[in-house]
Amino acid sequence: MTEQSHPVLASSSLTELGLRREMKPGHTGPDYTEHVYDYDTFWYDAFWDRGRLTIICPKLFGLYDVIREGQFLLDGKRVGKARLKPHEFYDALIIREPEKPETLAFEWGGSRVESSVNSVPQDSAPFTGKNVAVTLSRDNDLTWIEDFTRYHCQVHGLEQMLFFDNASSLYGLDDIRAALKRGGIKDAVVVSAPSRFGLATHDKKGKLRYNTEFLQTSLLNISRLRFLSGARAVLQCDIDELVWCKNGAIFDLTRNRPSGFIRLGVEWRYPDTTRTKDFRHSDHICKVPGDKLCRAKYCIAPSGPLWFTSWHIHTIGLLRQRGSLIAPKDNGVWHCKAITSSPWRSYDKDALTNCEVDPQTQAAFDRVSWSINPAGKDTSRV
Repeated sequence: MTEQSHPVLASSSLTELGLRREMKPGHTGPDYTEHVYDYDTFWYDAFWDRGRLTIICPKLFGLYDVIREGQFLLDGKRVGKARLKPHEFYDALIIREPEKPETLAFEWGGSRVESSVNSVPQDSAPFTGKNVAVTLSRDNDLTWIEDFTRYHCQVHGLEQMLFFDNASSLYGLDDIRAALKRGGIKDAVVVSAPSRFGLATHDKKGKLRYNTEFLQTSLLNISRLRFLSGARAVLQCDIDELVWCKNGAIFDLTRNRPSGFIRLGVEWRYPDTTRTKDFRHSDHICKVPGDKLCRAKYCIAPSGPLWFTSWHIHTIGLLRQRGSLIAPKDNGVWHCKAITSSPWRSYDKDALTNCEVDPQTQAAFDRVSWSINPAGKDTSRV
């Protein structure tokens, strides 16, 4: 694999400056805040494109004065003040620079941090004109990763993956690349993103908020700006989610829509009750009538009419005030309940009532040539 296939995030740490990020003003978190809230990352990534250096940071709570007082340097040369573009889940710092620099540094209080600078023309090339899925994953079973890829390649014409790995401990990046290759993506781009995910907190009124979970939304906008601006269409969903469409493939439908954007309602699917372990996506053929919807996902054409707006986990910035729960119609997502490495969500078949096979889901899965798991046992339905 070429060097271009192994991009990295150009990140830096606040620890080297003797600083740390504050909690969002007015918010409180559980006792384990110290282990999951990101106090330490200064910026996640820095990349240059057409005279513009973009620095993507977690929210700079408590650091705005430091940014104004400190000094940015490009290739060791002092530059003017960075322009701040604040967003709900992340902050962007913009520096105008006609030529691509190799290094970005920041000095404050006698200390200095430095990182490399990535190139948008180079890193976007593997995705130009292609149908792409972007996802963030941690320790998900490699068979699940393979099955997710295989399904979307066969059903929707997926051509490329941008896969962010959040510090998996069960395998390495090459193992992920191999699983994606078995699923149908020859040269998938896998990027290590080891920063803390964040946590839900409570605001002054006691309402649960998610805007101290900086990482995933920041990565989506690094994807939008650095990697995927030239992609044909981009599907944003998780490894435990499979897209369905009654008429056509999701990437084609997105491109043909005037807005270049489709929101996807997300419904739970449960394993066949005869399965008790080693769950696969293909086992999830059952539904519970009247079950609550999950929060929506989406597919977007990055060069379409909505090219300018931020990407979020369940919607895009332009639609943030319209909510993210929608009723599925002709397109949607099946959220596979037993496919997860997340400790906050578990599958308990004994807690299910009124679970029944969904003919649409079963028929769709029967048309897919599911992979054979690493243990050598064929659990496919074909």
